[in-house]
Amino acid sequence: MAKPCVAVLGDLNWDLVLRVPYLPRRGGEVLSGEAKLRLGGSATNTARWLSRLGFEARLFAAVGDDPLGRLAQEELKKEGLATAFLRVHPGPTGLCCALVDEGGERTLLTRRGVNALLSPPLPEGWLRGAQWLHISGYALLEEGSRAAVEEALAQARRLGLPVSLDPGMVAVHGHGEHLRALAPVDVFLPNWEEAQALTGTADPEQALAELLRFGRIVFLKRGVEGCLAGDGKARVHVPAIPVEARDPVGAGDAFDAGVIAARLRGGSLLAQAALGNLLGALAAADLPPTRLPSLAERLPPEAQREVAPILAGLGA
Repeated sequence: MAKPCVAVLGDLNWDLVLRVPYLPRRGGEVLSGEAKLRLGGSATNTARWLSRLGFEARLFAAVGDDPLGRLAQEELKKEGLATAFLRVHPGPTGLCCALVDEGGERTLLTRRGVNALLSPPLPEGWLRGAQWLHISGYALLEEGSRAAVEEALAQARRLGLPVSLDPGMVAVHGHGEHLRALAPVDVFLPNWEEAQALTGTADPEQALAELLRFGRIVFLKRGVEGCLAGDGKARVHVPAIPVEARDPVGAGDAFDAGVIAARLRGGSLLAQAALGNLLGALAAADLPPTRLPSLAERLPPEAQREVAPILAGLGA
């Protein structure tokens, strides 16, 4: 039986994640505790989580013709992801330095590298047979990659594919107009900082109502406040699952994979939000997928009941 297939468009980079007691002052220094180098990028993170859940994830992203680019392809192959849809460009693979303080807050320093060179045409066969298209908003930062997003969205709509969009920090960086040009997508997945940048309100319910201009269904990721989701008719709130945030970089991307997986498995709005929270917590705590069932026990009873058949179908 063929795996459900999700086409993913966006960024690929390596994350250097450093746990620090505090951020140094300008010109100062701080000694790091834990440190690790791992494959990252919003789109890549979501694709990898979907693959771990048993889906076929086709990643359309750019890597450099450099040691980090070759290492990225090797890592993706180890995880069972195809590299046929990657574009290899002369230049450096993207790199992100993430400083994670004791409170679990992250500070990111990013070099886009060849992510800025992603452009049409779309890879041959990338959307053929796919059931879903997911887009990382970071691809809207440059003109060429914006053109790739626009072409992918147009093709997906012609094919009748549902489309999800994680805006990333595009609105925070002053590119909200590019998000508006794509609206509405089927599923919109902002975090709270992005939502405030797009709506200008500090009220979550009002923000969700306004964000429905960007997506027919909105999942508002609020970190320790959990997730607020709505589709214009229904609203659900799923509280955060308390975990030690050892690696919060990419938790929102894991959340996206949970929502997509639950939707493709026919889950309710509550189940989608609950599985999103579960994967976000799993990623933030740096835990393996085998811990999903035990984490699910921390959900409210109704959310547990809704997500249980989805977890069973995923083999979790």
